[in-house]
Amino acid sequence: MKSDNSTNPVNPVNSDNAVNSTTPANTDNLFDNEQTATEATATAATTEPPKQQRIGKQQRKSDFADFKAAYLSPAKLEKRHPVNIEDSVWAKLERIARILGDRDTSVGSYINAILSGHLELYADDIEVWRKL
Repeated sequence: MKSDNSTNPVNPVNSDNAVNSTTPANTDNLFDNEQTATEATATAATTEPPKQQRIGKQQRKSDFADFKAAYLSPAKLEKRHPVNIEDSVWAKLERIARILGDRDTSVGSYINAILSGHLELYADDIEVWRKL
């Protein structure tokens, strides 16, 4: 007998099925409305004291240069494969690649760099999980 996930969730701890939800779980600001991010920061600052020291302009530039070198370098993909992603995710990736990347930076090269970094970061864990 099959059970319906909406009435009898598999995971009783988290029964809202956020993965399959049609409502956005996180409405982050990707260059759309700068004021919203500022208001959120101001609200957070009034509720609790800041835990980090102020990041200087030189450090931000250095961090951006590192990010750009790691993820937004134009790359020619030799053997390409189509991947299906949600339109909202595509729009965010395209905006980042277009605004922050170089002229030849594409969404495909940005996605490839992100996934390569992810696989490298979790390579040891993936190998352990494979043997479970």
